[in-house]
Amino acid sequence: MIRVNGLTKIFSSGLKAINQLDLEVRKGEILALLGPNGAGKTTTIRVLSTLSGFDEGEVVVAGHNVDVEPEKVRCKIGLVAQQTGVDYFLTGRENLELQGRLYRMPKQEIVKRIEELGEYFELGDALDRTVMTYSGGMRRKLDIATALIHKPEIVFLDEPTLGLDIKSRQSLWQYIRKLNKEQGLTILLTTHYLEEADQLSDRVAIIANGQIRVIDDPETLKNDIHGDSVILTFDTDGPEVGDFTYALHDDPDIKDIVWDNDNIHLYVDDGSKAVPKFVALATEKGVGIKTLQLAHPTLDDVFLKYTGTTLEDSGEEEGEEWWHQWAGKGGGNGKWEKNWQKWQDQLDETGTEEQKSSWAEHAQQWQQGGDNKQEATPPQQQSKEQQGTDWQAENKNK
Repeated sequence: MIRVNGLTKIFSSGLKAINQLDLEVRKGEILALLGPNGAGKTTTIRVLSTLSGFDEGEVVVAGHNVDVEPEKVRCKIGLVAQQTGVDYFLTGRENLELQGRLYRMPKQEIVKRIEELGEYFELGDALDRTVMTYSGGMRRKLDIATALIHKPEIVFLDEPTLGLDIKSRQSLWQYIRKLNKEQGLTILLTTHYLEEADQLSDRVAIIANGQIRVIDDPETLKNDIHGDSVILTFDTDGPEVGDFTYALHDDPDIKDIVWDNDNIHLYVDDGSKAVPKFVALATEKGVGIKTLQLAHPTLDDVFLKYTGTTLEDSGEEEGEEWWHQWAGKGGGNGKWEKNWQKWQDQLDETGTEEQKSSWAEHAQQWQQGGDNKQEATPPQQQSKEQQGTDWQAENKNK
């Protein structure tokens, strides 16, 4: 369903975001794309979904070359981006209808499809409520529903459960599994939740520096690590630690040694037999072991092996922009509901970094202000006298 050969994408800054990437996604499978922040996951999704051009290579999606037939590709795919694409001030039904019209679907087909998707995702009466009243999990379900309105063959899910609590995340996993098994959808998802990749994917591809480092099913990847994982941290960072780790290289039972910040990961066939040796060697070298963990290899060990870092330390961030979080709480003040975007646009166009920071601070205070929301008036809602002449002076020559 997806075939990528020698894909290269270079930004105007000179950064090579994707570097001769080769990838194949089979029909009807779920493939999880794992990688550190900045590894090229989202850029790859953007290229495959025709949202971004590229410099070299060939990309074929659903039988169509994205460089030659982008319109045909778009008719065959659905995309759920990291940040929700639904309109917070429309109802769920209005969002779905808008998406159907963008695909030029017949009106009766749109109506029928909305009912099908509303029932499938258990949105019920929520379809006729504004999206700002939805929980995070409901918004994400609506987001996926909009991507499915035209019955695509392939769906791209870019961090589909980012920022959701574990209950909402697991609930969404069930829908993703059902879409794959019952409707035969081919799904390419990016995620930084290892459990998500382990639970959902038929295969996992690990990307780093714009290249696929390894691709296989999760169990095979974990089994390739072999044996057990022993993780040690020390109560000192003196030269004795170097002596200890140097001596470890002479141990024939150690299959691999990987450093992760202050942790050392030792991969052995039998951890229960190896641990006493490691403790004795540490004592001999005068090294105090602060913590010791023994476990079977996980996808995090696989990730560490091929990227040099754990996914937890790879710089991924959770959450949404503050205004998404605010809107999700119902909006409150009607003026905010009407004017927040106008204020934001004004700042983006002419505001200084200090003013933008002040705006975000005031917005957060408003969100958390309880009964004292009036004390958190946004800068753009202040009088001209309050704003003073600084704004005019700073923007005089802009």
